[in-house]
Amino acid sequence: MQQNIRFHCDSQNNFIRPNQLVRAFTYKNYSIEPHNHDFYEMNIIMSGKGIHRIENARFNIETGDVFVIPPMTVHAYYDTEKLNVLHILLHTDFINSNREESSKVMGYLQLMEIEPFLRCNFANAMFLHLSKDKLITLQNDISFLEDGSDFDTEELEPLKNHTMWKVIYWFSHLLFLQMNSKNKIPSNKYEYSILNALEYIHQNYAEKITVEDLSETAFLSRSTFLRSFSAICNCTPSEYITAYRLKKAEEMMKNSELSKTQIAHICGFYDLSHMERAMKKH
Repeated sequence: MQQNIRFHCDSQNNFIRPNQLVRAFTYKNYSIEPHNHDFYEMNIIMSGKGIHRIENARFNIETGDVFVIPPMTVHAYYDTEKLNVLHILLHTDFINSNREESSKVMGYLQLMEIEPFLRCNFANAMFLHLSKDKLITLQNDISFLEDGSDFDTEELEPLKNHTMWKVIYWFSHLLFLQMNSKNKIPSNKYEYSILNALEYIHQNYAEKITVEDLSETAFLSRSTFLRSFSAICNCTPSEYITAYRLKKAEEMMKNSELSKTQIAHICGFYDLSHMERAMKKH
């Protein structure tokens, strides 16, 4: 649930050129009140420390942390000390236009959808953390993407978009490696099985999804699956599916001209009244 929002940022005021879908810039000595926006934002902590609030959760941050902020998610930075944050703004059209291909990249759904959604709604998820060497490597691509660079022109927009996908896929791969590291101790021995089920939900939320579908995807018995899902996500599969469908519906109502009835069917609800009941309940 969104709390204490102070202001909203929209795409119209943040993507200036007609075909601009990606922006990158650094805020120095950064702090900001709770706000949200109708585009995706990637924050990379370049130096300093502080607290990052995302919805009702708080996270102590350090150099190298990477946060993906989905549309309409309230977040803020406070109690900061010499905090420098690289901001990458990603238009929803940029993300949605390539979703079918990108969702097949190992780690992508975890980076861009599952981890941010879990973090805001149910439980703490694992952030991507970049080492000092990885931050240096990132600088080469970011210098190409940044506002005001020699490449910040309308005719080079497609090349900038291509570079951004390169960064996203690299981050996805790094998170996949981080999650599967031998040094990582899973919070639950069925953690990776449940993550497979979550990917299934994010890929098929528009369709009917049953507990049997998910337990088969996770290669677990029904009882073990339900117990493990609740322990990791702090909710039932049905609650997770409904919350994710509502999140997608909220994005569509903000960023598309579709009717509410159309959005309800696209997001997997039986009809408009079903979606509105779910909204009222949540």
